[in-house]
Amino acid sequence: MRTQKKNTSNARIVAGFYRMQLKPGNNIKYGIPYQGSKTKIIEMIAKFFPNSDHFYDLFGGGFSVSHYMLEHRHKSYKTFHYNEIRAGLCELIQDAIAGKYSYEKFKPEWISRERFFKDKEINPYIKIIWSFGNNGETYLFGKDIEDQKRSMHMAVVFDEFDDFMKEAFKISKWPNSLSITGKRLYLRRHAKNNERLDLRQLERLEQLERLEQLERLEQLERLEQLQQLEQLERLEQLERLERLEQLQQLHFTNLDYRKVKIEPNSVVYCDIPYFGTADYGEFSHKEFFDWAASQENPVFVSEYEIKDDRFYLLKEIHHRSTFSSGGLKSIPVKERLYGNKLAHAIIEKARNVK
Repeated sequence: MRTQKKNTSNARIVAGFYRMQLKPGNNIKYGIPYQGSKTKIIEMIAKFFPNSDHFYDLFGGGFSVSHYMLEHRHKSYKTFHYNEIRAGLCELIQDAIAGKYSYEKFKPEWISRERFFKDKEINPYIKIIWSFGNNGETYLFGKDIEDQKRSMHMAVVFDEFDDFMKEAFKISKWPNSLSITGKRLYLRRHAKNNERLDLRQLERLEQLERLEQLERLEQLERLEQLQQLEQLERLEQLERLERLEQLQQLHFTNLDYRKVKIEPNSVVYCDIPYFGTADYGEFSHKEFFDWAASQENPVFVSEYEIKDDRFYLLKEIHHRSTFSSGGLKSIPVKERLYGNKLAHAIIEKARNVK
């Protein structure tokens, strides 16, 4: 097991986070794209977390919870702890925050099926960004659309148009000067508006147009998108200095949850592997519930359902989850937030005060 260690580049991490000017109501995606991300529901979950000295995101995954808390609750805690047992995720997130995946620095080459299986265990970017559902195991695209996806990727990123692009989209160069995002949107609009495309061809293009790997890179870049300090106004520097003092307390670890030292006066959030879903190594739900029930800090747990009297239902959240498998499917999902005895007592006390 790896030893627990602090991140040594907190200053750069701070620079990557709090220069983002997030506005209420925007469809903001927190963290990096990752299977089971809480980015759609984190605002509802975070309302239950009381102020304290330390916040632990113990099964951190794609960093969406930590990212949200750092953005919106940075004054509620003295330190923030992101833990994820999969070391590659920590590396990928820290690289993204440091700006490695900025379009100005990083031209995303096409990753073939062969390259994916060859390098996925040594390259976390390939393993996560180029895998289906971000599962780290299977290639992002099906064999039936892989060639067309490559054609679109090469056109969007490198301005290289092959026969497929010329025939399907009737273009051989980009209009004006478009960014990668602009090129993607142009393809999407062109595919939907082109009357010369028959229904079958249009359905295929709607599958292709998403260019999932580029949308994911945009989320990586979002963590760093305002890295240029000179773009900020002078008054914002005062606010940034205040935030800097808080965010220097951000720590990354990649440990088994039982190995993370939980300080007194902490709030612990656990987005555990949902029972009956994707494999998470040798994770034992029973052992986790025993551990969480014995903690001397409030522990909040996300699950579909917990049938253990030691945990109390705090919130039931209904939303729709988008799943991609040869197309997009939106399915209704019901997730629940539970708390151990201490968490429940805190919430009940707050409710009684109101």
